[in-house]
Amino acid sequence: MELGTISDMILKNTMVLNAQPKWTFGKNTCNTYEVYAAYFKAADGSLIPSWPILEIIEKDEALTMLFSITLLREAVRQTKEISLRVKSNLTLSLNLLPKFAESDNFVEQVRTCLNDFDLEAKRLQFEVSELQDINDDGCRNLNIIHDELGVALVMGNFGTSRTNMPLLRRIHFDGLELDRSYAAQIPEDELTCKIAIAIQHMAHTIDMFLCAKGIETQDQFEFFEEIGTFKGQGSLISPPMTMEEMEKYVKLYALPMGHK
Repeated sequence: MELGTISDMILKNTMVLNAQPKWTFGKNTCNTYEVYAAYFKAADGSLIPSWPILEIIEKDEALTMLFSITLLREAVRQTKEISLRVKSNLTLSLNLLPKFAESDNFVEQVRTCLNDFDLEAKRLQFEVSELQDINDDGCRNLNIIHDELGVALVMGNFGTSRTNMPLLRRIHFDGLELDRSYAAQIPEDELTCKIAIAIQHMAHTIDMFLCAKGIETQDQFEFFEEIGTFKGQGSLISPPMTMEEMEKYVKLYALPMGHK
């Protein structure tokens, strides 16, 4: 697909967003959900899976910026509208591309978006994969939106083959997301269980929460709940869904406005 065609699809905001909830253990509630571009809508109305297009976008700096800003604004807009309709303070979680975080206008783009749609900064959460390298400008920008604006930051894919402890020390993260490969071996593999418990203890020690991804069975759910994991995500809790389905889901499980 040509870059011009992709740019045109982004400018026309043809992205179709999907979402997946993050369950709060112990409270049996869901006020947080992860949003991503699942499809792009073609001129004939057909849906094009996003993953091959995103691979092209990530290789081009201009497309990365255009896509990131459009996704941020559309996701924040829909989050605010859904929050008002279901009368609940929802938290939006978005995966962040390093080139966007490293850009000169990243902080201002985030600030402007929050102001334009009147979304509290604490209702926005960026997921930063430990698999990605972020330069000094990106780290500084992320710490600014965290410390000055109040946007939450989470290190995703934690515990993979290249666990990024230096990044953990440079950015003011609020939480860790345990890579789904751990849940896949729980509770059958004893060592994996022990490592997951150790990571939970580490997160608690450094004042971070832990979110376990890839939960597909009741045994996995109960394991993470028992060891004190804050949130969980996976097909058992809910598979990815449309934003319309997500609104119905949070209407059932989200706490109402005014909760502590």
